[in-house]
Amino acid sequence: MIIPQIEYSSATSPQQLIQTIQDWSLFGQIAITGIDGNAIDDVKPILRKLGGTVDISLEFDSLDAEGQLAMLNEGACRLINRDSSSSFEQVPSDRQIGLTENPPLDQAIPQHTLVALDSPTASRISELEMARIDCLVNIVDLSPELITDFFKTVLVTDRPDGLWSTVIVDPIGIALGLAYSNYESLLHAIETRCGTYWSRSRDGLWIKGETSGATQQLLGIRMDCDRDCLRFTVTQDSPGFCHRNTHTCFGQERTIQSVVERLQQRLAEADESSFTHRLANQPEMLEAKLLEEAKELSLASQQSDQDEIVWEAADVLYFSLIAMLKNGVPLESVYAELARRMNRVVRRDPGLKN
Repeated sequence: MIIPQIEYSSATSPQQLIQTIQDWSLFGQIAITGIDGNAIDDVKPILRKLGGTVDISLEFDSLDAEGQLAMLNEGACRLINRDSSSSFEQVPSDRQIGLTENPPLDQAIPQHTLVALDSPTASRISELEMARIDCLVNIVDLSPELITDFFKTVLVTDRPDGLWSTVIVDPIGIALGLAYSNYESLLHAIETRCGTYWSRSRDGLWIKGETSGATQQLLGIRMDCDRDCLRFTVTQDSPGFCHRNTHTCFGQERTIQSVVERLQQRLAEADESSFTHRLANQPEMLEAKLLEEAKELSLASQQSDQDEIVWEAADVLYFSLIAMLKNGVPLESVYAELARRMNRVVRRDPGLKN
């Protein structure tokens, strides 16, 4: 797959680097190279903010073992070990990756190695993809045409019309529906970062929401393992993806997202008789309920009462969701924070009290 490469020196500030990462997180992976070892404190807040939303690989000019583990524990996915240095001996093997630059076509490339190309072409990137080797491409060279040409080269389809099946999901992975893509629609989607597909009935571009207002912001594009299907990750505006004005084309589902939508509806209605509305507008009441239910959940856990744990955990989740929604915190932000924490390699001392 293509991994956009960002040279650390190209960013004038941490804020600009954050924006650049967000702009190029389309494939779910980013590599930041050429980082000075003294910049570790500047990199930490970037990992805290984005380490759960995109897999970030880092290459430092020099970094000691303590700094390496610190980067992984802050949310880095991998560290790039350009020269197979022995100084990486404390980094787990699955959290480091080698790097080779501009290898000849006939050179065998070891697994768990990235390839960086100075003059990338769709055909060369595709050859590496077919060998399951990821390719670093500097964002300066990463045009929408190059990306689309790459997908066109590696994707396969058994459809007579040549279209690629495209599954659309929301930021927490709930399937919204199925559409189809071709070169033209994929190029448009990448250029505009909007949900764009190919309409079989109209035989033309289908820009989601262009007439209904239910627009999509394109967050990510992935291929499946057989390279015969695309997955678009999008933020879906109301009333939803389906023409029946539901969030998904699969009807009403019992998911955490449906709970969030119901709570959002209750808050928007501003009904004074609604318990949800009162909680959102009475901070002291919400605080008391959160503390009360958390204590009851702890007690149920100590007693190993499964039914009571379910009941109390549902209460804690309900009150937590209200606290999030009233403060504008989307569910996917919590998912991302949990994902960032999963990158840690150093566990807490079991003897610690706090």
